[in-house]
Amino acid sequence: MYRDYIDPKFTWKNFNLEEQAKVIVAPRSNNELDAAKLKKEFPELLPVKESPIKYVFKPNQKTSMT
Repeated sequence: MYRDYIDPKFTWKNFNLEEQAKVIVAPRSNNELDAAKLKKEFPELLPVKESPIKYVFKPNQKTSMT
């Protein structure tokens, strides 16, 4: 998303598991929160991928979307 909206020339280098272990205490965990109660209480709540686009990337957009 960052490259799509802010800097198309941005690059990054992935790190291996040994490098990750030096920085992160716990091993990787992909947990999913049940947001049913939040959605019921706040029906206008955006999905996790749409929210940063609307509130972070689009307001700071520096590239043209074609």
